[in-house]
Amino acid sequence: MARKGGDSVKVQRMRTMIAAGLGAAALVVAGVGLFFVLKPVGEVDAGQHFITLPAAERARTGEVVVTEYFSYGCIHCMNFDPQIEAWKDGLPAGVRFERVPVAFSAPWRNLAAAYYAAGDLEIRERNHTRLFEAIHRTQLPLQSTDALAQFFDGHGTDAASFRRAMNSPSVRRALATGQQRAQDDQIRGVPTVVVDGRYQIAGGELSRRQVLEVADVLIARELAARQDGAG
Repeated sequence: MARKGGDSVKVQRMRTMIAAGLGAAALVVAGVGLFFVLKPVGEVDAGQHFITLPAAERARTGEVVVTEYFSYGCIHCMNFDPQIEAWKDGLPAGVRFERVPVAFSAPWRNLAAAYYAAGDLEIRERNHTRLFEAIHRTQLPLQSTDALAQFFDGHGTDAASFRRAMNSPSVRRALATGQQRAQDDQIRGVPTVVVDGRYQIAGGELSRRQVLEVADVLIARELAARQDGAG
């Protein structure tokens, strides 16, 4: 009996040591992952951190425009949204932030139309986060015009008005323009950030924080180039 109890103690000790070892290994792995997520992006290089778009050769005039291509149907876009919302509020003078919804599929086209319709009705800001959360947290099936109209009903508009806005000529024009811009900027996935129509940041290779670091560097370059041109 004593031997059985001793074996039991040994087994328990071994289990404790294994658990501690696994915990330490997990911390090492987590630490390595955290390092790659949090480390500074360093020197920003073409090809590694961004690609140069054909429009890069055009004249530098007016504001530096930063564009986020996104979709409400994209969970990665929802996860990026709080960071980019906070970041855009600190952009320097001479820089303008905008979003362009992509339409890679019929449901995403309806979501893009909803984005433009909400803008025309001046209710986009109050419903922006709400729409993300309804799709990805509540998992509401908001893919059709009717479903979206019902979703916006009572939140700054009514269903009939929202349905008309989604089918309006201005929304159709905005969708066509957005689709053309996505083609011009070579958008293959979202979220993707483009600086001044010249540089597409390599979001697949970088953390979300690093994407914004690269954007800051490219914005500074464009502002300096405009200043040099003015001088």
